[in-house]
Amino acid sequence: MTISRAEAAQALSDIDTTTGRSRTFGAYRVTGPILMLWGVIWALGYTGMGLWPVERWGVVWGVLDVVGVALTILLARRRSGTAAATAASSVAAWRGLATALVIMLFLGASFAIFQPTDQNAYMTFPVVLAGFIYAGIGIQRMPRLIWIGAAMAGIALIGFYAFQPILPFWLAVVGGGGLLAGGLWLRSA
Repeated sequence: MTISRAEAAQALSDIDTTTGRSRTFGAYRVTGPILMLWGVIWALGYTGMGLWPVERWGVVWGVLDVVGVALTILLARRRSGTAAATAASSVAAWRGLATALVIMLFLGASFAIFQPTDQNAYMTFPVVLAGFIYAGIGIQRMPRLIWIGAAMAGIALIGFYAFQPILPFWLAVVGGGGLLAGGLWLRSA
């Protein structure tokens, strides 16, 4: 049996497509539990913002961020099986932490430059930014993140304009709940 060049090229293309999809679904399975974790952290953090005075917000988020980063590293390491996968997972975890640090520095710089006096703007901006970051990542390699990011940003803006009296609780439910639901959706892929 002889295979033509066109058939061989098509077979290689099919293999590349399948490999790419397999990588994407593997990334979804790793990312899903991490999004679920951060959904819980966001729900707790924004609930804390609704219950405690502004002076305590930094403490609330500081504690939750440290716990979230530690648990994210543990989840990333647990998801890898072989030594090579563990090493790759460690590199990915450090890159993820570095990226998170850059984003936090960007948020801090933005707040320092613009000095928001409106607490609602202060609360909403990180959710909208995270939504756009997820959408950007989705455009690059994980299409489901486009929908998760767009939903997060859109729903946060709806809360900012329509539900200001209960905004921290709105963000706790839709921001945290959105990440939790998005993580379940990714994990089921």
